[in-house]
Amino acid sequence: MSDSALNRREFVALLGGGLAAAAVFGPSLGAAELAAQGPFRLSTLGSGRATGYAEASKIVTVGDRTHVAWLDATAEGFWVRVRTLDRRTGRWSPTVTVGAAQDNHGGPGLVADSRGYLHIVYYPHHQPFRYRRSVRPNDTSEWGPEVLFAESVSYPVMLCAPDDTLILTCRRYYLALDHLNEMELWKKPPDGPWRRETVVMRARYPDYAHFMESLAWGPDGRTIHLGCRIYETNPVKGGAAIETVGYLRSADQGKTWTRSDGTPLTLPVTADTIDALVRGGGATGRVLYSGSLAVDRHGVPHLLHSMRENGMAHTWLATPAPGGGWTRRDLHPFLPAAWQDHDFVMPGAMTFSASGRATIVGNLVKLGPGESDWAHPTSEIVRLCSDDGAQIFRGEVLANPAAKHPHWLPSLERPNHPGPLPVEPGILYTAGSGGSGLKDLELNNEVWWQPPA
Repeated sequence: MSDSALNRREFVALLGGGLAAAAVFGPSLGAAELAAQGPFRLSTLGSGRATGYAEASKIVTVGDRTHVAWLDATAEGFWVRVRTLDRRTGRWSPTVTVGAAQDNHGGPGLVADSRGYLHIVYYPHHQPFRYRRSVRPNDTSEWGPEVLFAESVSYPVMLCAPDDTLILTCRRYYLALDHLNEMELWKKPPDGPWRRETVVMRARYPDYAHFMESLAWGPDGRTIHLGCRIYETNPVKGGAAIETVGYLRSADQGKTWTRSDGTPLTLPVTADTIDALVRGGGATGRVLYSGSLAVDRHGVPHLLHSMRENGMAHTWLATPAPGGGWTRRDLHPFLPAAWQDHDFVMPGAMTFSASGRATIVGNLVKLGPGESDWAHPTSEIVRLCSDDGAQIFRGEVLANPAAKHPHWLPSLERPNHPGPLPVEPGILYTAGSGGSGLKDLELNNEVWWQPPA
């Protein structure tokens, strides 16, 4: 493993190659060549959630370059940082600081437009977002001015439309209990400001709520698929939080929304009206988490969720069933045999690449009595791959003896523009402690890059 980095002159000299191809996002290096490089340590200053909130894209490939973003924490505060892998040479750029974050919830969402410009949103935990665009296409070394937008928001999830309009969802949090928390949708045209378009989803009850939504394009470039886990404070004092894993679809880039069968929905959608896959929390005895969804070349959404019940957690893959409803498949049988006594939990993600391969990432943990999945010391990352349309998977545990423990918070590259991912996806993950709160500094966690299978 080498931590060698390009100097600025070398980096700029290599820039042109990434855009010389006729298709900006076209692949030019085989997955086997990229995989041969092995894992790479990007940072030793990672925060407690360095690669967390993976619903927000943190890996973007443009031409011969793969750009990654994460959240560091030093004595001076929290910092959004980026590096770039030149896939022709296997060398990583120097680390660039994009901007500060409010706390360990302020990590980035990163996308690229059709011209190769990179767009990043970051910073808040109930504050306005910060937005910047790269000064040059396919180059993370310099960024334009910081623009603030929205109010009391967190968790940016972005897509880029075919006309380079940015589409973003986020949680709008109301501290006063007389207003229910919401999921907003914002858009930014290529040469215009950010503007709020609509409220897509709303909690049913006052107090804390979280939507954990992920977005994916359909192959037509107009349809947006949304998967989520709605987490709501139980209105019964002392009751467990109420959880709903659900799905929405919009055929007009976010203006109107339907269930999977096309039934129109009135906005804002709630856990009562959403196309629900499974319900948990409350008195059910189930604990649910969702993973980022993927859409195959036929426009079929694939949704991940984990369910802890009766002391064991499995992860499930769901697709729309003929005639309505959902078909759910247990992925536990695809784990390596030596790991099938572990819990398989989300958050994680799924993606389809241009080769047709489906890739899934998640976490394996082995809990003791009363223990939690969160930053558990046994945590390891598992990758499942399928080359037959997501029917049969082969499983691989990404053991990395060179990295700190635990290994968790995997972030998988997913397409943020219409069409499949042009390359097989790499993974970012955090190695180290989750800390004890929102503002833990100097945890010195590691941030690792795991190349494609």
